[in-house]
Amino acid sequence: MSNRLLSCLLAVLLLAGCKKEAVPTTAATTTETVGNVTVSNLDFNYLTAKSQISLDDKNEKLSSGISLRIKKDSVIWVSVQPGLGIEAARLMLTQDSVFVMNRLKKEYIATDYAYLRNRFLVDMNFEVLQALLLGNYQPQGTEKVMTAQDQQHVQQMRENLLFDYFIGRQNSKLQQLNVQDTNTGNTITVKYDSFRELGSVPFAYGLAAQVLQQGETSFYTLNHTKVTVTDEALSFPFSIPGDYKRHGMN
Repeated sequence: MSNRLLSCLLAVLLLAGCKKEAVPTTAATTTETVGNVTVSNLDFNYLTAKSQISLDDKNEKLSSGISLRIKKDSVIWVSVQPGLGIEAARLMLTQDSVFVMNRLKKEYIATDYAYLRNRFLVDMNFEVLQALLLGNYQPQGTEKVMTAQDQQHVQQMRENLLFDYFIGRQNSKLQQLNVQDTNTGNTITVKYDSFRELGSVPFAYGLAAQVLQQGETSFYTLNHTKVTVTDEALSFPFSIPGDYKRHGMN
């Protein structure tokens, strides 16, 4: 698996925001979101999915199959399978650690979220990553809540990042998330579609992200072919062979 494809995987999984909360500077008035935003977030103990991830930018187009497993609020595990039953890489995220194993190059990364913040220039944490993957809305205390046609529009300011959530009124699901870095002008737009019932809650089987960074635009997609939630415990194997070298992460 090329480093570009690995970066694609990380980029789709790791579009996120920072922890600190603040009143939106663009809001004329603010309201507490508790009780004011109607949303149907997916709740579960364990989740599995078979999916296809892809990257499309001016340099190249890449895609790969992946297997996804999540233990709520604990572990996100991904196996990258380009085809022919070959596993090219494995990724595991916990509350405080990030592990990536590149089987084709026999090397691995074992680090924390500071490395990802430095690499992608966006502050991030496990809770935001999980919510982004699932299409779940995250309330952040004081926010500006507005009406946008057939959607609820919620605006948050977290340090230098401006978040705009658009939640559909018909299915009460997150339809689109816009994130703008007010310092650099970089933007991320994530759209959720292809909703199907998962248990009693609609779930987006399609995720499409457009990333504008330093004047260049990249497109990422994540499409699920099968998603299952269960109460039965899943395994999250991540054993690094003795002959693998630790990546320097420069």
